[in-house]
Amino acid sequence: MGCRGAHRVKIRGVIIAAGESSRFGSPKALLNIHGRSILDRLHQTLRGGGCDEVMVVAGGTHCAAVQEEAHRIGTPLVINHDPSDGPVSSIRTAVAVAGQWDAMLIHPVDVIGVRKSDVEQLTRVARQSPPRFDAWIISHAMRRGHPVIVTRDKIETLLQADGPQHLRALFALPDLMVDHVVTENPLVLEDVDDLADWIRVSALIEE
Repeated sequence: MGCRGAHRVKIRGVIIAAGESSRFGSPKALLNIHGRSILDRLHQTLRGGGCDEVMVVAGGTHCAAVQEEAHRIGTPLVINHDPSDGPVSSIRTAVAVAGQWDAMLIHPVDVIGVRKSDVEQLTRVARQSPPRFDAWIISHAMRRGHPVIVTRDKIETLLQADGPQHLRALFALPDLMVDHVVTENPLVLEDVDDLADWIRVSALIEE
């Protein structure tokens, strides 16, 4: 992708927070760690890490609560009115929002241990990469984690009727050129599904 001429690549950061949290029982976006909500921490991490804009996609049972927290911390929010199709429906919702951007950084709200340095590294590599690359994935120990960045033309294929049905299918396309950006932070691989995950992962997060 890179910086073409004087044009600086604009990255739209998206926090996916439309899940039901059925195994956890409460919205993960509102979980508190070191005096701040997860949504607040992730918003600041993505903004501080190089995203030109950050929005949260909410929906389902906990939509109103997430919307209230997003308003409190000043994070733009869009509503996924039908999150039953899973995270891809929230990605499609974010893609459909009007605006000037060249690539989208996607991050699920339950991957709570991502650091600003991880996002900085990912956005820097994406902006400096040659045009042949379409996507960038943060990885650790040869395993893919979150967040990921996808160019606008590729992520918009999720809106097509005959396009990929979900993000994993998009990354499986043979013509998609993916660059893996390695981090020493193992928490990019960890998502919080239940209380045991929360206790284990939150204890590893530095203030």
